Amino acid sequence: MKILKFLKRPWVIVSLVIALAVGGYFIYHSAQSKKTTTTYKTATVVKGTLTATVSGTGNLIVDSSANVNPSISGDVKNLAVKVGDTVKAGQVLFKISNDDLDLAVSKAYASLLQARQSLTDSQNKLTSDQATQTTLSSDAMATDAQKTDIAQKIISDATAITVAEVNVQSAESAYSTAKKTAAKRTVTAPISGAVTAVNIKDGDTLGSSSSSGSNTGTSSTTSSSSTSSSSSVPIVINDLSSIKVSISLNEVDAATVKVGQSVSMTFDAIDDLTSTGKILSIGTSGTETSGVVTYPAVISFDSLDARLKPAMSVSAVITTDVKQDIVYVPNSAVKSNDTSNYVLLMKDDKPSNQTVTVGIANDSYTEITSGLSEGDTVVTQTITASTRTSSTTSKSSSSGSGLGGLTGGGGGTPPTGGPGM
Repeated sequence: MKILKFLKRPWVIVSLVIALAVGGYFIYHSAQSKKTTTTYKTATVVKGTLTATVSGTGNLIVDSSANVNPSISGDVKNLAVKVGDTVKAGQVLFKISNDDLDLAVSKAYASLLQARQSLTDSQNKLTSDQATQTTLSSDAMATDAQKTDIAQKIISDATAITVAEVNVQSAESAYSTAKKTAAKRTVTAPISGAVTAVNIKDGDTLGSSSSSGSNTGTSSTTSSSSTSSSSSVPIVINDLSSIKVSISLNEVDAATVKVGQSVSMTFDAIDDLTSTGKILSIGTSGTETSGVVTYPAVISFDSLDARLKPAMSVSAVITTDVKQDIVYVPNSAVKSNDTSNYVLLMKDDKPSNQTVTVGIANDSYTEITSGLSEGDTVVTQTITASTRTSSTTSKSSSSGSGLGGLTGGGGGTPPTGGPGM
């Protein structure tokens, strides 16, 4: 009776219900069978040709350009070109009105004539004095004083001729300079190319100036890889046949790039165009930006497409190495630890660690120089799944292995000579 009274108490009843529920739960789940399965994605080790590449981005540059900036002042007239025009070296671009230059030529010519006349007069005086000296030498009545005087005059005449000759040379140079300066009023193209900037119009007044670069007589020329121009430069001409590509390479990739290596290039602005070229130069001084060091490289074209224009964006893929008849595997098969690289080699349907030595690599494949043979099977991905027989409880998980501890270049050409991976 006491037991029955005890069991009828509410809290006892609740406790018994909870105990029965918890016990039933564990009994139920312990009765369920649990099964874990592991499957492997594999690839066959093959032998063939592997191409290693690195990539970089940049822009088209003009290797040769000219800033047409006359060194004389005056008013612009007869402007004959506009932006987009193609010009030949020596072609007239515009003229400069400056009448003062004509006056300078006239003055220089007058000074030259005067200098020449002075030289002629000095030469005639020497001839006359020499004749007098000859007469005195044969004249018995001539005194020593006369002979001495004429000898001194001849010396003076020779000195005057020397001075007159120097004056003539100076006057000739001044006259030549005045003519050349006056000729600069006709401004011509220093190089052949395309007009990319015109910052003047007829009637504009040009000040006397001289831009940096080598003077061509009618303009100043600057060879540069820059496509920008100052608005103060009257006309800019770019030699579009000198277009090249300037890209930046990270320090790891730059170490593998050499002059002469082949390059494939694509362009954001021209979807259907792929051009080829060669590495022309690699900078020896790097630039650090946000902790990343890059090096500049310049690429020349094998053939230049007429649609290419300065400053267009370029993506370049550089072939750094090509190896034939080598063993290679997908990058996902290669793993690494603190001391070495390894793969999971399938033997009797079971994977085991196999240490390997790697060679060149690209984004898809890695060369194996030792540790594997053609025909071996390696794991590229491990998939594990655990399930219960009850339809109300299930879970699965998968893991894939990537390329551990290896860095391939920025792209790659699919290998040849083996079955598809």
